[in-house]
Amino acid sequence: MGSDIRTGEMPAIPEDTIDLGERLDPTRTLLRRAAGGDQRAAAALVDVLGPRIHGLSVHVTGSSARAEKLAVTVLRSCLREAGDLAASGLPGEAAVLDRARRAAVATNPSGDVRSLVAPDLVNDRTRDRREVEVLRVLLELPPAHRALVESAAQGRFSYTGQPRQQNAVILSQALDQLVPFGGPPDVETRALAALDALALAEEGERLRLRELTRYPETAGIHRHAIEAAARLALLTTVPPSRDLRLAVLEGFGAVRTDGARSSPLSARHAGAAEPEPSYRGDYATPVLGTDSQRRMVGPPAMAGGRHSSAVEPQDGSSMAASSEAALPTGAPEGASSPAFSFRATDEKQRSRRDRRREKRRAAQGRRGVPWFSRTVAAAAVAALLVLGYLLSDVHHQLEESERLASAWANHTMTAGAQLVPGVSDNGTWRAVITEDGISLRAEGVVGWEDEVLELWGETDGVQRSLGVLDLADDGSIRFTTEESDERLFVTREMPPGNESGTPSERVVASLDPAVSGV
Repeated sequence: MGSDIRTGEMPAIPEDTIDLGERLDPTRTLLRRAAGGDQRAAAALVDVLGPRIHGLSVHVTGSSARAEKLAVTVLRSCLREAGDLAASGLPGEAAVLDRARRAAVATNPSGDVRSLVAPDLVNDRTRDRREVEVLRVLLELPPAHRALVESAAQGRFSYTGQPRQQNAVILSQALDQLVPFGGPPDVETRALAALDALALAEEGERLRLRELTRYPETAGIHRHAIEAAARLALLTTVPPSRDLRLAVLEGFGAVRTDGARSSPLSARHAGAAEPEPSYRGDYATPVLGTDSQRRMVGPPAMAGGRHSSAVEPQDGSSMAASSEAALPTGAPEGASSPAFSFRATDEKQRSRRDRRREKRRAAQGRRGVPWFSRTVAAAAVAALLVLGYLLSDVHHQLEESERLASAWANHTMTAGAQLVPGVSDNGTWRAVITEDGISLRAEGVVGWEDEVLELWGETDGVQRSLGVLDLADDGSIRFTTEESDERLFVTREMPPGNESGTPSERVVASLDPAVSGV
């Protein structure tokens, strides 16, 4: 491709540039060409991204066999949806590796976490300029932060509460050095974007991130975090033990033994040499066959007589060879449509006994459904109603659980939030106290007969009731409110609660930030 004589500049190639900038994106070009059926582009995608997807899967799963199967599955899905990946707002490489990372982390990571900056690997990480940049960023981090980033890059991040928030901020700072996030300096948005880019975000965190990235200036933070996570996959590259092209391109196009890829047309001709499947049928279900499987034994029977061309064989005799090789009357030579064929004996098999049986069944259907059938139908309707009620109840419980989980996540990410452990001999209690509300969790709580648990709040010595707690069958409690207090405690009250407005002396749990040292 030559330069423009008038300007001396290289002409722009629309398919090699992404919509969000004028950066060259060869992977996106390969995705577009693969979506159009270009086998060479599909093979190039496997050769370029196969080792990175395989290596990322090896580091996450700890098994080369599982990693190879996972790489084949991901690459096949990328080829099937190459057009959608090329049209997304992400660069082509980041879009493919983001799908690979999410598929790998979803397998529950196992095995040991490997160092990405080991001395014996540094000499092999100088072929790509981007690998050198990623190594430089990791080596400049403190050892504890570097170990955290390496662990998260391999799908391990088992933190909860306040440590999870702090470590998420550290991950966002490291990814920001690889690919600048830009946008407003919102710590919560950047931390949640880093967790989601590494496929480590929980359901409540993803919902919160979706709410924060509704605007273009914050959506760019999430997109750049995914690009930075794709850069980390440079250091986990491990070539597979065998060529993945044969397994990946099996459904995309035929691959010959000499390594050359044949076109779909040649693959279709190659498959024609295989034995064709057998077809069979009866008078009610005609035989469907290809041109080479047409069998002519006479046209179907018609009311008022038979066609003169029909050959009537004797009962139990086989079809005549001459009639089997003949084409149906009126069928053009070389017709590519399937042929319908019948045998003359098929009509004779419909005896008077069969016709009488069919008449009895039709008359029985007109008289009405038997009482047993009506009973079964009524039972089926009742079962459907019960099932619908159960499904509605389960759906309601699921929505309530998602609402409570989202409220807990939002409160923990609020500035100035206090995570308060409870003091109790009946279960494990935890609460998050913020200026915008309170979220409470409890596990292993044993209830009392004819009594309820009531949550109380206290501010400046003034006590007030925050509501009666619902104790689940498994001993768990989930509660959230938009009100806020300085300290919390739970008491046993007579149902539906202490109407006097003062708590009883039977305290079950105390959640006081001053006592817990928060």
